[in-house]
Amino acid sequence: MSTVRKFLGYSWAVLTIPLVLVLFFGLNSWAKLLAQSTGVRVSPWMTGGEIVRTLPHEGYETRIHRPVFDGLLGPRARGFVQVDWVVVPPATKLPERIGEEIDYDDDGVADFAVELNSKANRAALKPLQPAVLGCERVILLKNGRVLRVDLKRKP
Repeated sequence: MSTVRKFLGYSWAVLTIPLVLVLFFGLNSWAKLLAQSTGVRVSPWMTGGEIVRTLPHEGYETRIHRPVFDGLLGPRARGFVQVDWVVVPPATKLPERIGEEIDYDDDGVADFAVELNSKANRAALKPLQPAVLGCERVILLKNGRVLRVDLKRKP
């Protein structure tokens, strides 16, 4: 009986080695597959929301994200809209000064004007609508700049 138990124990140990190797090397793939199958996604408070409009310019483009008011139990009263300025090849850097009027809700009326100094990583915001509250700091990316503009939700 003890010989049979030893044989089964060693067999079990040998058979688990390939299983452990498959799980070890495929851990990232398994984790992504599991996350995708559950429908879990990264919060727009982290990503800035989906890009809804891209405005091409010479050497760079302006990417306007959707306004984010998402909350755990419903929309929040305050949110933000994220604006990205990204270098487009063959250009290698953003212009030193960028001035634009942004219509984040695509209603045909500019909501705010922004002056971006890409060299100093500063932005000056001029609200043109009452829903625009202000802006946070400019975030430096490898190939561009990001600005989040604080908003209050329209009734």
